[in-house]
Amino acid sequence: MCDRRAAHRRPVRAWLLFLIGACALAGAGLRSSHAAAPERLTRDGLLGVWRLVRIEYSGPHGSTVDPFYQAGSSGLLIYDVSGWMSVDIAAPGRRAFEVPGQRLSPDADGNLAAMKAAAFDGYYAYDGTWEFDAATSELIHHVVRSLLPAENGVTYTQKVSLEGGRLIFSNRSGANGEETLRRKIWERVERR
Repeated sequence: MCDRRAAHRRPVRAWLLFLIGACALAGAGLRSSHAAAPERLTRDGLLGVWRLVRIEYSGPHGSTVDPFYQAGSSGLLIYDVSGWMSVDIAAPGRRAFEVPGQRLSPDADGNLAAMKAAAFDGYYAYDGTWEFDAATSELIHHVVRSLLPAENGVTYTQKVSLEGGRLIFSNRSGANGEETLRRKIWERVERR
């Protein structure tokens, strides 16, 4: 009788071990798909058009919505082989208004002032030249023209990585203990 029980337990144990192993492999696959390892990034790998996927903001009190762009923003980032770049980001739900038949002087369009201010506040863009430092994983933008004229001539340096085919910009700001991490996540736009 003792031999029958032992013989019955062997297949159950084998199935149990098989299920545990299968679950462990499936779990490892899920972890690797969610936390993609950084890939080697090169200058040539940056060339082309990238679409904004999302902007993540996190700080000492957890995740927050980006105060400027808001959740659900859209944008394009372009790197050209000649060393020129362009970026624009638009907040969602921007109020539309009729484009005037002619451009009026700033003093003559009082009725449009509030709508223009709202359109300006929900949009950001600049262009210029760019460099990539593979040794430090830094992308350098030399702003030539910006929606914000004060940025003309400014240089921005950002940490960048390629993870799961997505371009990730990471910036930290603030003092220790109150530091904020902003990540802009872009994916390549395929040719039509």
